[in-house]
Amino acid sequence: MPTRLHIAAKELRGDLAAYAKRFDLLEVRGVEAARLRAAPSAATLRRWRRAVPPQFEFAVLAGPSVGKLKPGDAFEAEVQAMLAAATVLESRVLVVPTDASVTPAKIWRDRLGSLVDRLRHDAIDIVWEPSGVWEIEDAAAQAKKWGIVVGVDPARDVVPAGPVAYARLRAAGGTRAFSTAALQKVADAIGERRDAYVIIETAAALKEGKVLRTLFRPTKPKRVGTSRLIRPRGAPLRVRDDEQEE
Repeated sequence: MPTRLHIAAKELRGDLAAYAKRFDLLEVRGVEAARLRAAPSAATLRRWRRAVPPQFEFAVLAGPSVGKLKPGDAFEAEVQAMLAAATVLESRVLVVPTDASVTPAKIWRDRLGSLVDRLRHDAIDIVWEPSGVWEIEDAAAQAKKWGIVVGVDPARDVVPAGPVAYARLRAAGGTRAFSTAALQKVADAIGERRDAYVIIETAAALKEGKVLRTLFRPTKPKRVGTSRLIRPRGAPLRVRDDEQEE
């Protein structure tokens, strides 16, 4: 079964319906607790869902307080806002980018594990984007125990094994755009999955997304027909001894 590829630009600019003609994924940024009143209303979220095709995906990102994993009113408010948005948008993906202060220490592992339990749902993939001192290999091993996905930059990091890949192509350093060769390496790094979510953060996201889709598109197998005997005109047909009639 071919990989279901979902591609997003860094952010929504302009009309969502127009955006959905070019991309099939949008990250809805996490709500800061201090600005909950400024968050999109449930009516707005429902309008967004109706404005796009059924196959269009929304990925809901956790707010900064959730990313710091420090219990409190702000943390609770952001968790509830995240879950509410995911419900209205019918999102299949929740993304938790953790702060650099969240280290591999046991206290942080325990807190992240508790958050995963709260967010877990049969129809939802949970993506964790670690930062700071976490090594991708260690994060992937921990994520495997929880049954979640580690989000990485496939242009720089190894993409952990699993049915789902969540990739963020960052326009960092000298990288302003990705060549076809670079995108081929990204496609190879992701490989065959059930779903691959790719956020392209460059100004050329539309062009690069089109190229990436062609690299993921399965090639049609060559048609194999029945072989046919071809002989020079006028030449006698030679029959092997074992094919002659007795």
